[in-house]
Amino acid sequence: MTEEPVPNIPEEEKPAPAPVDEAAEYTKRITRTLIAIGAGCIAGIICYFTEQAASTAGAGNTFLFPILVMLAAIVIQKHVFMLIRIDTAKLEKKDWFYQGFMTFAFWYVSWTILLSETTITF
Repeated sequence: MTEEPVPNIPEEEKPAPAPVDEAAEYTKRITRTLIAIGAGCIAGIICYFTEQAASTAGAGNTFLFPILVMLAAIVIQKHVFMLIRIDTAKLEKKDWFYQGFMTFAFWYVSWTILLSETTITF
């Protein structure tokens, strides 16, 4: 019994993947994170001042407006990305979830700190 050699069939040549500039990608990720942090903090500050104005005017406390401010801060980020030329088409669902979570976290923390300013003594 002799074994027959396997014919050598050339594989299709695949194009080389485009080189990725890791430093540029890292800078874009950091920029996106800083935008989410800034949007969250600004939304928290807006919620604090509008809540203070509403309670002074006797309008009562509703939680709908602060949620809408936070959601608007998430949506506005897409437009900010376009202004600074970050391709939003390349962002996946997990990236937008990350942006939304970071905005929510900093909105909640900054608003809570501002609301509890009367209990903080130095």
